Amino acid sequence: MLEGRRFIIIGLSRLTVRLVESLTQRHARVVVIGDPADAAGAEIVTLLPDHVRVVVPGRDQDQAFLDAGLFGATALLALSDDDLENLRFVADAHELAPQVPVVLRTFQPELADHLSASLNIRRAYSVAALAAPAFVAASFDEQVIETLRLADEEIPLCVLDIDASSPIVGRDLMTVQHSTLCAIVAIRPHEQEWRPATDSSPALGAGDRVLIGGRHGDVLRLAAQNDPAVAASVRSHRRHRRGRPTRITATLLPISALLFVVVFITTTMVNRVVFDLDLTGAMSVALNSALGGSTPVTSSQWVQVFNMLSTVAGTILLWILLSHITAIVLAERFEQRMTKRASRMQNHVVVVGLGKLGYRIVALLEELGVPTVAIEHESDSRFLDAVATHTPVLTGDGQLSENLERGGIEQARCIIAVTNDDLANLASCLEARNLNPDIRTVTRVFDERLAARLGKAFQVDVALSSTSVAASAFLGAAVDVLAMRPIELDDVDLLVFCFRAAAAMSVETIASWRDEGVGFIAVQHGDGAVQPASAAANEALLAGDEAIVVGPAAVITRFSAAHSVPSVER
Repeated sequence: MLEGRRFIIIGLSRLTVRLVESLTQRHARVVVIGDPADAAGAEIVTLLPDHVRVVVPGRDQDQAFLDAGLFGATALLALSDDDLENLRFVADAHELAPQVPVVLRTFQPELADHLSASLNIRRAYSVAALAAPAFVAASFDEQVIETLRLADEEIPLCVLDIDASSPIVGRDLMTVQHSTLCAIVAIRPHEQEWRPATDSSPALGAGDRVLIGGRHGDVLRLAAQNDPAVAASVRSHRRHRRGRPTRITATLLPISALLFVVVFITTTMVNRVVFDLDLTGAMSVALNSALGGSTPVTSSQWVQVFNMLSTVAGTILLWILLSHITAIVLAERFEQRMTKRASRMQNHVVVVGLGKLGYRIVALLEELGVPTVAIEHESDSRFLDAVATHTPVLTGDGQLSENLERGGIEQARCIIAVTNDDLANLASCLEARNLNPDIRTVTRVFDERLAARLGKAFQVDVALSSTSVAASAFLGAAVDVLAMRPIELDDVDLLVFCFRAAAAMSVETIASWRDEGVGFIAVQHGDGAVQPASAAANEALLAGDEAIVVGPAAVITRFSAAHSVPSVER
């Protein structure tokens, strides 16, 4: 429980609602700083408990912090949807109360590495990065139950169901660790109970369930290989992958057209007055000038200069117009090409929505080699060009059958609907199921009660809330400097956290902790790259090295007391 501890949250977002619920359930005092003036903020305020105070920031942000009780706060959480707003508030708060630790939400947590010491940032997380592995695993019919972060790597913990065709069936844990680069940290043998995994655990059998952890690419790759249908589609996609097209846009067309019209009208009026021409004749002279032709002879020097400049400007603007018209034609052909590529795909995943979460999901699927098609309603999405370099991207509403058919939904294996609209996501899944009764449906929701009530009606297999998936990371960082997170597997209580070694740990010492059920699932030596679980089995840790460890709660508590100093996980 957190009685007597005060937390200040910046920003009115869906994540704010999650954290307020979690903190107040633990009897903590929470104050939210945010402006409910806009529609989104007003809606969020209605979802907050009545006893939670909301401080509206004015021009004087220091006064808002004072009203919220910044001095003496346990932690400050910057959870706005706007990264820049979060950084601005954090910088102002640090000047006022530098001793208060900060938990920062940002789309690019690695940028916070440069600010952690100067702004007392305890942790920085991206909701999309934390949630994306859970959605990708759900498309494989597997479950990510937690995602941590070490340096610039996401480290998920995933539950896998082992069947007779799994690539790890019949293998012992150390063999699995070295061949897949993933650590098995808990096992539930067929028709038995969960138990912590040790080096002496028996080989895996069909019907077992395991909890694995490691770098996100390694974990999700094993999850994909664990499903024969997914593994086959990955192999086929890699054989047939073609060149990566470059997306073409035409954003300057309206400006170019407007400037050309202005120059044309001005030239027409000047020539009509100077040469006493009728409107048709003056327009003919202006068009001839724009095309680089000759103009009527005159002794007026300023008219000669004007016609020369209008010829140059008109010629340049005309070619800009022509180039952008060409770009539009090519963009239409690009869209047709994307549609053609999508129609040829088999057993692929259709991702509806290219926001922050959709972008992360598509990037993970591409990294795994899973064939993917993206559908985005907005043609100017900030991630559209980046995704289109490797994945067919179709513009349109994912709720409409026509757009889903363009994405090859009838041959698709799974649809992941992750727009910001719960109802639109559910509708996309329903329409996909109507077109393809065998398709797997994964949807993003915020209102989990709505999902529970309507999920069956909309024929949804898995409904996940990105903020709910990520909330435990922010909560753990806010209440505990080590950011320990509990994991419950039936009757087994586990703790997972990122630790920094206070002193050197030999291979023998690490092995002795593994015998007690402590799993080392990722390691970073100094400032080097994040290493897989097998690195901890073969290499000693030096003082200052970091690792993600998981194990029985009582054992992890002893382990932390013996070896850990506060981590710098971000």
